[in-house]
Amino acid sequence: MLRPPTAALVTVTAMALAGPAAAQEVPQSAAPDAAPAPAIAAPATGSVTPPVAAPGPAAPGPTPAPGAPPDALSLDFEKTPPPPTNVIYLQYGVAFTAEAVLAPGPICDNVEVPCIIGQGAGVAARLGWRSTGAWYLGVAYAFSKQDPNKLYRLAILQQARAEARYYVDTGRQLQPYASGGGGAMGYGNEWGVDTLGPTVFVGGGVEAQITRRTVVGVGLTYRMAYLSSFVDTSGTARDAGLPQFLSLELTLEHRDPIH
Repeated sequence: MLRPPTAALVTVTAMALAGPAAAQEVPQSAAPDAAPAPAIAAPATGSVTPPVAAPGPAAPGPTPAPGAPPDALSLDFEKTPPPPTNVIYLQYGVAFTAEAVLAPGPICDNVEVPCIIGQGAGVAARLGWRSTGAWYLGVAYAFSKQDPNKLYRLAILQQARAEARYYVDTGRQLQPYASGGGGAMGYGNEWGVDTLGPTVFVGGGVEAQITRRTVVGVGLTYRMAYLSSFVDTSGTARDAGLPQFLSLELTLEHRDPIH
């Protein structure tokens, strides 16, 4: 005898006829509020993490526009003094001089006749060796036209001397120095020498460096000489003595490296 199908058999048969779509709806209806699990991708077999690239060079700063004012760093470099020299130089140049007679000495002791040597001005040329340190050693020749009170047509005072300077290093363009030396002095009419004698001097000054090799300066020198006795053009006998001078120099000198 055939029995009617049970409820369980009917349910299984209906699910089989509905296909896989019905099977997927069952778990979704069972937990409708559950959140789906995130998908995690597995690393591929044999993959290598790429290395971190090194940072490249920094980009250059902006170039200042033409005509723009210099920045503070540029101004500092402009004000920086030139570095100390480590080169031996040949230093040479010229000077404009003023020769003031502080005391003419026995040459002008005779008050009945005018003094034959007065104030004057002239030029000097010098050549010397400038060391890497503080010393300058050189020679100079100078001549000046003096005021002879009309006793000479052209009164010329000539000097040939050896010179030494000791510079004080200040680390700036300005350098003070002390000077000294000695030589010979002659005085006469129209480049002649009527009286002659030794001379010594001491002084000082300051130099300013205007380029790498050019300097200008000013110096003040006290000079004493011993001049021999002579007879001037008026027939007056002049006694030997020690005239004293104060000399002012404005110098322009150049340096050429020799070592």
